[in-house]
Amino acid sequence: MALCMLTGPGTIIQPCNIGLLDLAPTKNDELYIHQSNDDNRLFFYGDFSGFHSYLIVTHTKFRVIPESVKRTGYDCFQARIYFEDEDGNSVAQVVNFTSPLFPIRSVVACKYGRDFDSFELGLYDGQVSQKFACNLLFISSYAADLEAPIPVKVEYIGMAAKNGRTAQERLGEGHYKLQTVLGELDDRDLFRGVSIILYKPGELDCKEIEFPKVVETLEASLIQHFKPRPLNVEQLDFPNNRTKLTSMLKRVGANKIISHIESPSNTSLYSDHMPQPQQEHIIRLTVP
Repeated sequence: MALCMLTGPGTIIQPCNIGLLDLAPTKNDELYIHQSNDDNRLFFYGDFSGFHSYLIVTHTKFRVIPESVKRTGYDCFQARIYFEDEDGNSVAQVVNFTSPLFPIRSVVACKYGRDFDSFELGLYDGQVSQKFACNLLFISSYAADLEAPIPVKVEYIGMAAKNGRTAQERLGEGHYKLQTVLGELDDRDLFRGVSIILYKPGELDCKEIEFPKVVETLEASLIQHFKPRPLNVEQLDFPNNRTKLTSMLKRVGANKIISHIESPSNTSLYSDHMPQPQQEHIIRLTVP
């Protein structure tokens, strides 16, 4: 019997916003807007329930060239942005963006840190301008014509499924591996950031395997594929290792596992072990 483990495109979340996921909507057509301060709002659109798998990833940051920013329509604008490829080489590209708010009357570059790394959108009808960080989430959601996907490096793979727990509950408790990744970047002061990609594993049409074991099998397959050492130390040799999980798979007659993971829009996943960034990874394993 072959087990097909499917998961759709991931949802990117910034580590600082993990605690807000409890406020996010749980239906596909719902929108929740969190007013984080006077000029910044965070948008949650769609169903944010059922995330049980997650990747902690690192990636380039983005810098906006102020004089390049211009409005090109009531719902779009253009900007030249700088970022780095996976080898640390500088890349510059003019990118067209769809606007998260519309109609817009103006758009300018602004700062949250020391560099121009955000956009300020001016609205009609006297509404207060809104600022949006030009981060991986923004690039993934609103960049319309990137020349190539942004490589994101898998640093850690985790899950939460037992007793109905979700990935956001696990991460919200204070995650040692996440703090490790954040701390290492701070120490080195690199032009890189950290994001979390949440996934919803699909159900299996196999009554012998309970859903928490589906999530665990997907996690083990991803760890075996990406091998994100040193933060992941278990399941690196899955399914050739002898664990309760492999014993369960043999008991139900599973001899093959096919796992599929898709990168969020405008991104491509890679790791030190799988150095070629790809927008989708198909993993085929044989259970001995």
